[in-house]
Amino acid sequence: MRYAIYFCPAPATALAALGRDWLSAELTPDGISGIPLPRWNALLADVRRYGWHATLRSPFTLSPDHDVADVRRVLSSVAQAHAPINLSLRVARLDGFLALRPVSECRAVDALAAACTEAIEPLRAPLIEPEFQRRAVELDAIETHYLQRYGYPYVFERYRFHMTLSAPASVDEERALQRWLALRAAMLPAARIDALSLCVEPSPGAAFEPLERFALRKVSVA
Repeated sequence: MRYAIYFCPAPATALAALGRDWLSAELTPDGISGIPLPRWNALLADVRRYGWHATLRSPFTLSPDHDVADVRRVLSSVAQAHAPINLSLRVARLDGFLALRPVSECRAVDALAAACTEAIEPLRAPLIEPEFQRRAVELDAIETHYLQRYGYPYVFERYRFHMTLSAPASVDEERALQRWLALRAAMLPAARIDALSLCVEPSPGAAFEPLERFALRKVSVA
């Protein structure tokens, strides 16, 4: 069993509605223009499994000395120390795949992700050596250090807030995806990062499921 700390948009928001439409198996019974249904489903398979989210702390396994009550305790503390964040998003390419990304740098969301990483670290079981070796391929020295220290390479200055839209696609497929997404994404209001979502993968390969939301409670001075 693995857990993860995500930003999942509140169900009533426009961002959540976009995610429901985008990931729905009923959205395009024949695929979208330029992408047949089997390929469409392949491009979205992992996105559907991990859910409509942005990662704040990547999936982790708890050490034998800790349980989910400990995770709830530390997340409650992090949530009380951080204020909600408004974040404008746009469709962008990230390492070969499409994602919703911030329009500009946001130190507040980077700090929130860093706080989640630090808070979870004492509770996490270390990666086993074969898993470490598998994930370390093509990482630079800093990322390898973070992988060894935190079980994930893209933390702190290597962290990039994003909501994955698809697996890597061909140029023509990416254009088709962009055609569907462009207008809808452009009409989105700023995302409201207002809670930490604790999610769980009940068994290896299963879809991640939300367990609990922890509202960000610090009152902003601004």
